[in-house]
Amino acid sequence: MVRRAIAAGQFYAKEKAKLEEEVNKALSEAKKTAGKKVLGIIAPHAGYVYSSKCAAFSYNAIKNQSFDTFIILGSNHTGRGKRISVSGQDFEVPNGIAKNDSEFTGKLAEIYGLNEDSHAHEHSIEVQLPFLLSIFKNVRIVPITLASYSYAECCELARNLQTIVKQLKRKVCVIASSDFTHYGFAYDYVPFSGTKEEVKKKLYDLDKKAIELIESMKAEKFLQLSRDMTICGAEAITVSIKLCKMLGAKSAELLNYYTSGDVSGDYTNAVGYASIAFV
Repeated sequence: MVRRAIAAGQFYAKEKAKLEEEVNKALSEAKKTAGKKVLGIIAPHAGYVYSSKCAAFSYNAIKNQSFDTFIILGSNHTGRGKRISVSGQDFEVPNGIAKNDSEFTGKLAEIYGLNEDSHAHEHSIEVQLPFLLSIFKNVRIVPITLASYSYAECCELARNLQTIVKQLKRKVCVIASSDFTHYGFAYDYVPFSGTKEEVKKKLYDLDKKAIELIESMKAEKFLQLSRDMTICGAEAITVSIKLCKMLGAKSAELLNYYTSGDVSGDYTNAVGYASIAFV
């Protein structure tokens, strides 16, 4: 079974050539991270016009490494399906097909089952794939979406993933697909107001608090803080912190941060984007 692209033409270019140009331009302009073993990344999942430059920092951090499997933890924006939904499908985007690591997802499905409902109209995993497929020849994925999840459940998922990684002896890269604070009336989140410059500073400061907890690998405190924010992939990030720590990561490094307001010039409604690597 192949899941067809649903975000092509909306979040990124629909035509293969234009998409490849879009991705390659972002990768060429983003800073390269050299000489560090990266076990996982956090990358945004907004429209490429806003977030591809940020995402490119994360993908440049892993482009010179090799992996057997990419565990992609996405958000569940639609509310469909289970709170944790494992997909058994291959994912197609205009520049290729990311094959499902069926052996890995099969073992995970023994615990959580397979559920495609949340994946059918969800973009958070899909928008990561054009970057992966432009860098790696053979891409195998374990696609998982998460809805509201407790810290204990996040820890349990991380442990289950680690167990399967060890059983199958996979060399994995963990990808948390998440944007950061969604500010403005469009997102029903206006904890502060002021001039454009004042809102920008406060938004930067708010996301900085969350990013500092990620950098210090404080998963529980991060998830607690996120409950009062609008970080759409908070659970995905929490699981990634725990799993990457189990796999040997000692810290996380912020590679890039900005907001949609920096791109559009409008801070009436703005979303934060962060590129982070677990090392």
